[in-house]
Amino acid sequence: MTDTTLLVTVDSLRTDHVQYMPHTLEFLDDTHDAAFATSTATPGSFPAIIGGEYPTGSGLEPEASVAHEFDARCVGITTNHLLSAEYDYATGFDSFTSPKGGGESLKDKGAILLERGSLPYKVASWGYNRYQQLRSYVEETEKSFRPADDVVDQFLGEVSGRDEWFGWLHFMEPHHPYDPDGADIDRAEAQRITRRVLSDRGSDEDEALVRDLYRREVAELDAALESLWDAIPDGTRVVFCGDHGELLGEDGLWGHPGEMRPELLNVPFGTRNAPDVGEVVSLIDVPTILTGAEHRQGTLDREIAFAAYGDRKAAMTADHIATEAGTYRLEDGERVEDPSLERERERFDPAYVVKEDALQEDLEDLGYA
Repeated sequence: MTDTTLLVTVDSLRTDHVQYMPHTLEFLDDTHDAAFATSTATPGSFPAIIGGEYPTGSGLEPEASVAHEFDARCVGITTNHLLSAEYDYATGFDSFTSPKGGGESLKDKGAILLERGSLPYKVASWGYNRYQQLRSYVEETEKSFRPADDVVDQFLGEVSGRDEWFGWLHFMEPHHPYDPDGADIDRAEAQRITRRVLSDRGSDEDEALVRDLYRREVAELDAALESLWDAIPDGTRVVFCGDHGELLGEDGLWGHPGEMRPELLNVPFGTRNAPDVGEVVSLIDVPTILTGAEHRQGTLDREIAFAAYGDRKAAMTADHIATEAGTYRLEDGERVEDPSLERERERFDPAYVVKEDALQEDLEDLGYA
């Protein structure tokens, strides 16, 4: 195992938009076209990425965390409410920061005092969310999530002067609502238009603008990551991946609903100073790639990847994806026959994973409820 190891995960990043990340592409040694998520939503992806396990719907199994495999100092910084100590993602880390890490916000502090799910809590939650909406009309709106450059600065500060470390950084750019710096409209308007389009109330002009905002978010993340790539030691083992993709209007769909679609399941994946892997990569293989040793259900030699969301499931090879709707060629979406892959899909027996397994307040903060 190398002295320094880094996992960088990106929320909702489409494979076809990595072209807008030239600094990251230049930094990585290898990229893998046939890389697949284990689910189409965060709760179903990260038990695989961090634990090497197919998800059970209840967060990470604490003993499964890959952080336990490192003797070096382990630093985790996430920007997603679903990746917090509340879902056991802090397990194994010496330093862990997440949006729910310490009751920093007014809403977090209120959650400490009010019983979650009670009528007072629901009233307080509604009032807080309404306050946030109204505030966006009268004062400068902040980014929806912690900016990437803040995350990079904190991480570099925490590992400065250390010869050995494992780091996990999770970035929310480009998760909706898309509100990049430097857009032609202000941040509050960008957020409102994004939410309008995702709720199927946008015009054609709105939709075109939202696609551009998404692309700008991806480029903005790449600019922030450039300083990270420049600062870490040359020999650092790095895994870079998306947790799932994003729909930008395909068949009238936006965001990342539960459909088993290539745009959601085929994820960006790249490595540096890492072991060779087979033609197909699953996010469940990430801990194995990080450590160079088998971890749970991960492998370095995979032919088929699997995914699940609710009672839907999919099986993928480098060429085909088999779903309940049929089997398709990944390259162009054309229907094909692949009885062997279809049998593999039928035999796969996943636990059910749905967004509703997460806490309601976290789904609200992420724009799902």
